[in-house]
Amino acid sequence: MNRKSKEPELLVRGKEFHKRVQEDWHKNAGGDVATEEPTTKPSGRKGRMDIFVETKEGLVAIAEIKNSNWDAMTLPGLRRNVKRQAAQVWDYIEAQLEQGKDISPGIIFLKRPKDSNRLKLIEALFEENGISVVWQDESIQERKARSFTESRQHVANGLKR
Repeated sequence: MNRKSKEPELLVRGKEFHKRVQEDWHKNAGGDVATEEPTTKPSGRKGRMDIFVETKEGLVAIAEIKNSNWDAMTLPGLRRNVKRQAAQVWDYIEAQLEQGKDISPGIIFLKRPKDSNRLKLIEALFEENGISVVWQDESIQERKARSFTESRQHVANGLKR
């Protein structure tokens, strides 16, 4: 527990991460950046998008920020968590689609899981939902290298058949 706020340390760190990412988007993203942007979900319930960016061309980027500890979850828990988080992002996507917007959705996590198979599973599950995953602790160069390695493995596996 954090003595000052009486909140669990994980929650305090998550809020700090959330704030840092939003500040970074305000400084560096192109387009009109809004954080904690209110929206009405298709169900009629209210929601808030962590990051909402609209370009002059009309493209909308929606990003959710999460501090999920993927290493601490069971496999069924991991799948439930992805399903819940993807549904949240899709509520925001559908609200924008109803307004005729073109959307690029994503989700930003603080840390990658230690297990590479778990990381691939999480990314694949989000990809099935059309949602890009960004790991804050992975540089663009690291991500490109990982993609290149994965592509080469797919090709090699295809040649073995």
